[in-house]
Amino acid sequence: MISKFRADLGLLSVTFFWGTTFIVSKLVLVDVPLPVYLVIRLTIAAVAMNLYALRFRKEWNLKLILNGSVLGLLLYLSYFFQMWGIQFTSASNAGFITGMSVVLVPVFGFFFFKLRPSVNVLFGIVLASAGLLLLTGANPLHWNDGDLLVLVCAVAVAFHVIYTGRFAPRHNVYLLTSMMLAMVALLSAAALPFSNFEWPALTLRHWGVLAYLGLFGTVFTFLMQTAMQRFTTTARTALIFAMEPVFAALFAYLIAGESLTLSGWIGGLLIVFGMISAEVPVFKRNKKRG
Repeated sequence: MISKFRADLGLLSVTFFWGTTFIVSKLVLVDVPLPVYLVIRLTIAAVAMNLYALRFRKEWNLKLILNGSVLGLLLYLSYFFQMWGIQFTSASNAGFITGMSVVLVPVFGFFFFKLRPSVNVLFGIVLASAGLLLLTGANPLHWNDGDLLVLVCAVAVAFHVIYTGRFAPRHNVYLLTSMMLAMVALLSAAALPFSNFEWPALTLRHWGVLAYLGLFGTVFTFLMQTAMQRFTTTARTALIFAMEPVFAALFAYLIAGESLTLSGWIGGLLIVFGMISAEVPVFKRNKKRG
């Protein structure tokens, strides 16, 4: 049995690798069209995960296939609406709105599933939300069509976290993850005929980067999320995932030399403090946890 603290550390490692994918993806998308990028990255992930999951093939069942398909659909919707919306809004607004899934998870969890987060987690969510606003430099008072599309992405992310928390304890995590990745890869491939692009000449460097994104940015991260959410709560998971833009900004600074403003640094610290607040018993915790 893994402790909640160790589960939280596992989820933190997910945000670390997701943080690396932002700058790496940005570099590879200069040469590789988005539809091709998604199909190759997700196909590599799905094939690798399903090959490993073959050893558990006797545990396949209809409910697992349905649950994994639901997670795959939610994951695909998050990719699709984020990439669609970001074409019509600023990167800062898109980052802030996507990150607001940290708020949507406990809200949806309470209204749909009666999950009540502790006061510590709620306090951390407030800090993380303020930090996201400062880190991204978004303007939440000005909304456009692109922002609304990214909001759909945030909703999909929130439900993905919630349903992962509900489905993961019921199934073999390797099979559940493999089914989810297979579904999202199939949906990405099905979208290819409706996309306007030219197939690029991929070099060994491109394949290496896409393999990293598929194996470490996708297989490791979603397998770790599925496994660790069995031992912690959905609200804590969402709060920890607010660290993703912090790592993204850090790696953009280290790898690409992108600058970060003073308000950005302060925002990052607020997110870190928000995550820590969920671990430190400053407030009395509620009996029901979400």
